Amino acid sequence: MTHHATKTLQELGYRLTPQRTLVWDVLRASDGHMSAEEVCAQVQSSFPHINISTVYRTLELLVELHLVRETQLGPTRRFFEVEEEVPHHHLVCERCGSVAHVHDEDLGSLHLTLAKGQGFAAKQLTIFGICDTCAAEGDRGTAPAGEVGPAADAAGDAAGA
Repeated sequence: MTHHATKTLQELGYRLTPQRTLVWDVLRASDGHMSAEEVCAQVQSSFPHINISTVYRTLELLVELHLVRETQLGPTRRFFEVEEEVPHHHLVCERCGSVAHVHDEDLGSLHLTLAKGQGFAAKQLTIFGICDTCAAEGDRGTAPAGEVGPAADAAGDAAGA
């Protein structure tokens, strides 16, 4: 386990178990969002006896310590990624499930407008819509709106999200 996660866990008195190390390493190597099931499958390739509940407990600990970000990308889509120093938000295609990142500076004065107009301090935004690729395909798109899944999400992340 490299990165500041090692130091953070040790300073707070947590053990660096092989399971925690492997979960962290899988997330660090990922270029995008991963479900707990995807993390578990990758960890099991080198540590076959780990189970999904151990992965969930490890992810919850890493989220609690602000080393990993948990993001809800729809009612049943819970994903994890290494917490970045620069916060970001998500654009989710309702057709193919691709996910792109957008940063605060790209949102202009939206945060200020929400704070002043609604008295709301936005921490993380997820915006649903249709990506350029699906819009260009029109009705020939891969899936109707609402039919998204992990495979589509992984494809979207690999495409440069």
